[in-house]
Amino acid sequence: MAPAAAAAAGGDDNAAVRVLGGRMSPFTMRARMALELRGVAYSLVEERFEPRKSDRLLAANPVYGKIPVLLLPDGRAICESAVIAHYVHEAHWPSPTTTPSTLLPEDPYERAMHRFWTAYVDGTFWPALDAASLAPTPEARAKAAAEARAALRLLEEAFAARSNGGAFFSGTAAPGLLDIALGCFLPALRACERLSGAAMLDDATTPLLSKWSRSFVGVDAAKAILPETDEVVGFTKFLQNKFGVKLPN
Repeated sequence: MAPAAAAAAGGDDNAAVRVLGGRMSPFTMRARMALELRGVAYSLVEERFEPRKSDRLLAANPVYGKIPVLLLPDGRAICESAVIAHYVHEAHWPSPTTTPSTLLPEDPYERAMHRFWTAYVDGTFWPALDAASLAPTPEARAKAAAEARAALRLLEEAFAARSNGGAFFSGTAAPGLLDIALGCFLPALRACERLSGAAMLDDATTPLLSKWSRSFVGVDAAKAILPETDEVVGFTKFLQNKFGVKLPN
């Protein structure tokens, strides 16, 4: 599927659908990839947080003041990346040139399982992966990395149970919600591996997820939005410096 985005650093305020977010944010990537897979044209409006959050963001998400936010053509706003992905799946997006991907299974039980594991990715895996790069001490980062690896082992089992022998958690030829949820953290995971010198996702420990990761980054929608590892490494180093992360001499 060809990329649907009309993304630019400053955004296109005339676009029908806009995403308030940041190109390096995995949660923004998630919202964008849902739109890409559904064939929805949109514009990425880059939000800056220094010296303060924009009035536009605070008006669109007054509860959390966080990215991403999906702005609909009529001005309504939808917040939180998983909620955005669910909305994009359920909304009717007429597309004369593409056949939209289905982000959730039709079977109610399978749909519930995909939502469950998406919540696990957000509530358990991501906090551990984030801390593996940004926890203040080497000891805390090592502990977080071990927790992230343990979470990946469980997700390896979930992949075996949900994928039906296919390339994606969705069990179809295209990524679904759970694939997007985990896959948009791959740039941060690879950056963490580069900075720590230790593998988290590889053929030896998580062979199914390792193969899945290669399939995921090869999808056109992922190629359109996922940053290169070198860029994420640089961004992670910036965050480490900003938050005073204690690094080895």
